[in-house]
Amino acid sequence: MSVRGLLWLSLYLTLITLPLGVATIWPGEFADIPTLMKVGVAFGFLAFTILGLEFSLISKIQSVASAFGMDALILFHRQMGLVATILVIAHTVVLVYNGYPIQWLNPFGPDTTWAMRWGIVSTIALLVLILTSLARQQLRIPYEWWQWTHDILAKIVVLSALAHLLMVGAFSSQRPMQIVLGGCALLIFGISVYFQVLRPLWLWSRPWIVVENLKVSADTHALTLRPENHSGFRFEPGQFAWLSTGTSPFHKDRHPISMSSAASDESGLPIEFTVKDLGDWSGKVVPTLQPGSRIWVDGPYGVFTPDREQGPGYVLIGGGVGITPLVSMCETFAARGDLRPVYLFYGSASVESLRFRDRLEALKTRMNLHVIYALEKPPEKWNGEAGYITQDLLQRHLPAQSKRFQYFICGPGPMMDSIERILPKLGIPGSQIHTERFVMV
Repeated sequence: MSVRGLLWLSLYLTLITLPLGVATIWPGEFADIPTLMKVGVAFGFLAFTILGLEFSLISKIQSVASAFGMDALILFHRQMGLVATILVIAHTVVLVYNGYPIQWLNPFGPDTTWAMRWGIVSTIALLVLILTSLARQQLRIPYEWWQWTHDILAKIVVLSALAHLLMVGAFSSQRPMQIVLGGCALLIFGISVYFQVLRPLWLWSRPWIVVENLKVSADTHALTLRPENHSGFRFEPGQFAWLSTGTSPFHKDRHPISMSSAASDESGLPIEFTVKDLGDWSGKVVPTLQPGSRIWVDGPYGVFTPDREQGPGYVLIGGGVGITPLVSMCETFAARGDLRPVYLFYGSASVESLRFRDRLEALKTRMNLHVIYALEKPPEKWNGEAGYITQDLLQRHLPAQSKRFQYFICGPGPMMDSIERILPKLGIPGSQIHTERFVMV
């Protein structure tokens, strides 16, 4: 982890532990309350603080993303969401155990206060949020609708929890706790206003236009976009942007898509994105986009890039649409005249599902590129590798000096999990292994 990452983590841990100290140590009119009761109250404050700070960790704040990487942020976001849920349940159980009437958990009960009702609303919304995230594919919830409802549920959870804390009073009436809660509320409000109001307004004045929509395989399209009346942005190879094809940047459809063209030090140039059919938007909307269509592009994001990880050579391992950022890396190496060796391992189901094959073969003439294809279902007279990318396959193709190379992995989850287990067995240090996952849930 970088120094910046350590600083962010220290700040995060400090902020989430403040309520625990205030609720259990701070002297005042509640000093004589039993310790177990205080701990139960502290669980609630901790849950609220964690949920509030989740907004900043998973948001598009570049300083946070660059310190940890998108993979680490998504994983941490999931884990801390589950931790907060456990704390909410523990908060309820401990307080009921210490004498709170269990009938107060009935939101329609005559003795239930509005403070309790807001707590119940927050808890139900949190449980629904967790359930729909963990079981989205099993429930067959389209990504676009999950993204929209996830955002709404998250706000309901935090705002209802805040109303619960303030209306209950007690510990939240103490000045130190009010400062902590006020700081969390301001942070949540500020991030929400910036990313849901100010940022979209800024993007509205910076549209992009479809130059070309090329079908590169049976289920994949390559979109070439150019900035309209603005300078666009520069990006690093391997980065991604959020695309929206709605009538404005406020539309609910926002999708993280990697750039597949070469990075450039110049701004204002057209940029290519490659989109695979994975759902309603990518399968139904993207194929219908015509030249001249307007798109909103929010980027660049991500730290999955060789520009930040220098080495004597690179090993790129990809599968499925995960090959896209790796192609951008290769295109960039070629455009820069970079002659460091690059070994690209490309796993796919069949010859028909290989993307960018012609481009990769052409890139071999412009850079020091070695491409190793591995097909699950190879045709007859196939000269490449058959099956999955395994430890034996890697050992047969990697050069002796590859332990000093930088490794970039992007593809289906099972493939990435397998490669992450294999590389340490080959003596590759963890600091030289970089991954990118686009499965948000």
